[in-house]
Amino acid sequence: MKRVIRIFILSAGLNGYVQGQTTFEKVYLSSGTAKMNLIELTSLNLLVGLAWGPGISLLDPEGNVIQTNHYWNDAMLVQQSVKKYTENEYCFVTGYRQDSCTSNGNQTIPYTDPLIGRMDSLGNVLTMRSYRMNAGQCWNFPVDLEVNVDNSVITWGGGGQGVQRGFFALKADPVGNLVWAKHFDRFGSFQFMRELPGGDILAGMNMDTAGAVLARLDTDGNFLWCKSYIRPKGMVHDAVIESDDSFIIIGYTDSTAIANPFIPLPPAYDPKLFMMKVDGAGDVQWCRGYDSDINTWYVRRGLRIVKDQTGNHVVLANLGQLGLNLEFRPFLMKTDQNGDTLWTRSVGGDEYAYSTADLLACSDGGYLFSGIVYGDLPQGWSGAPYIFKTDSLGHFSCQERYHPVQVLDLFPTDSSFTLTSIDGATVHPAFVSDTTFAPIAVYDACLVTNVPPYHTSKQRSVRVYPNPTPGRFNLEFSDPLLRDSYYSVYDATGRLLLQRPLPTGATLEEVDLSRFGRGAYVLRLTDPEGVRHERVVVE
Repeated sequence: MKRVIRIFILSAGLNGYVQGQTTFEKVYLSSGTAKMNLIELTSLNLLVGLAWGPGISLLDPEGNVIQTNHYWNDAMLVQQSVKKYTENEYCFVTGYRQDSCTSNGNQTIPYTDPLIGRMDSLGNVLTMRSYRMNAGQCWNFPVDLEVNVDNSVITWGGGGQGVQRGFFALKADPVGNLVWAKHFDRFGSFQFMRELPGGDILAGMNMDTAGAVLARLDTDGNFLWCKSYIRPKGMVHDAVIESDDSFIIIGYTDSTAIANPFIPLPPAYDPKLFMMKVDGAGDVQWCRGYDSDINTWYVRRGLRIVKDQTGNHVVLANLGQLGLNLEFRPFLMKTDQNGDTLWTRSVGGDEYAYSTADLLACSDGGYLFSGIVYGDLPQGWSGAPYIFKTDSLGHFSCQERYHPVQVLDLFPTDSSFTLTSIDGATVHPAFVSDTTFAPIAVYDACLVTNVPPYHTSKQRSVRVYPNPTPGRFNLEFSDPLLRDSYYSVYDATGRLLLQRPLPTGATLEEVDLSRFGRGAYVLRLTDPEGVRHERVVVE
């Protein structure tokens, strides 16, 4: 893939804020959906994926919490995504564990099936159904969904290896009946699915050897074409549909297999963020590359694109920490319809790290985005969701940074690609109940993340055994646990699989990862004294 430098762009200076638009930077001491979804209601209030476990919160236009609704069931995993269904109803997806799939020694691994549910605007669950794929794989975990014009719903899996291989997509009608389901026995993952005018589906995939892949499917899920563009390690992340049956695709030109965030990146690793226009037949019209100086792009997740009220495009990306596969700061960029930049912005406090999640172009012309901030936070937290709101020029309330990028012309070539599937699934009922948790505390990030962090000199030691493990293992702590302690489990792609509180005063806790299958996992232990990471191998 050849590239040609076109221009050097400048990040627009602080040339005046647009009046009449609300800006804020808030931190929320809670957990939330994996996608940290942002939905603007007709009232201008915000429906967001914030809760203690599965659930949603209603915020006012200034980011203050009006109401939170939580629901829970031991069979449910981390809620992944919430999208608008009708004016007063919303769809969500998550993983649902039930029945025995297979055994690993003396450990029983249940099926993890995709679940599609509907809730009202207050977060009350109306219906839920799970779908057992005919492929027989134990792990089929959904990562996102698309609500179509006819209120049918498409959901898809994010891939994995071995028992975790969940490379699938399925479509359900408005009442939850299965329309089609496809499971692919390949190392790959769907990143997005978008309905096109007329009902076809545009799908973006990341494949093990084919890199960034796009496909067009008909309403029955049959492939019309499937093409690979940036091989072998390119990635796609998101897309917007244009009015002329073309698509704007964003992704990265390179990725790394390094899963451990503390192993230095290869010296030559320099991925470009790309924006590519593709016509309805999959032919490339143009492709722009964006080179980030000093901080490379963090390519694993959090790259989003939206079209705003002016018809131009706004991109949310994540800058990476120097030399490491870790998040650093959010990056916001506006381009014209040809991919040339209009302005670039970055934001963040010193001694803090930020991941990015969802992006929304608001009705007042400003931009809203969400993610997780890591560092020294109130009440001993080291990581918590945030939501930032800018004005229409991308200016922030505080902590704004200068971060220009270099723009290049890229010339990807497409190559036809074939995928075969095992079709079909069975539909099953699912159950949940409302749960009461403590209220979500909200803080002004302009104050919280501008305070120099306090580092305690005491570090609690932890022993993880057995490791490797067939599934179950123990966490043994040198001192009794303090309040507000919890653990999080991430897979090799950085996807959050499990998050549980740890009992105050305990010195021993058993963790069971057998249902996730064989592989390497990152265990993140969080308490008021700090954060530790442990690598756990399930054999």
